[in-house]
Amino acid sequence: MTRRLFPALRKPSRGLLGRAALLALGLILAAPALCHARDEHVLRVHKSARKMELLVGDRVVRTFQVGLGLSPLGDKEKQGDMRTPEGEFFVAIKNPRSDFHRFIGLSYPMPRHAKRGVEAGLVDERVLSRVESAARKRRVPPQTTSLGGYVGIHGGGAGSDWTWGCIAVSDAEVEWLFDTLRLGDRIVVLP
Repeated sequence: MTRRLFPALRKPSRGLLGRAALLALGLILAAPALCHARDEHVLRVHKSARKMELLVGDRVVRTFQVGLGLSPLGDKEKQGDMRTPEGEFFVAIKNPRSDFHRFIGLSYPMPRHAKRGVEAGLVDERVLSRVESAARKRRVPPQTTSLGGYVGIHGGGAGSDWTWGCIAVSDAEVEWLFDTLRLGDRIVVLP
């Protein structure tokens, strides 16, 4: 008797109508996520201009002055060369309690750096393999090899080139970047 009075209490139909209802319910539940799909964030660093831009989609939404490594010309080759690496990276780690306020770690070294390191005799094939695996899995690559590591974006100011290879901005700017960027977002460092 109850089911005749309240059709909604009937067993769900397994036919076409029931499947359509389940599909509609799934789309309704997924709609908020689809509506809030996030445009790609890309951080683009122009070393020669000491400038960094945050792009959302193809629009520049914010520009920053940056400080670089003490030896700013050229690509990073090895630990201690004080150079800021060049190329395409991704946000590999975020540390809210860095010595330099906040730290947004680049995925350095990337496979091309490790291949160059093998050719120069700085690292062996095992390190290259670990770097390639980390890049494929979008994970933090080995940080304690002869190639160097722990390179990222941090606070401390952009008044001069003073880092050991990192990209420095003001503390307020690195806070904003830390809150804005997500793991996996692209970072492109140009000469």
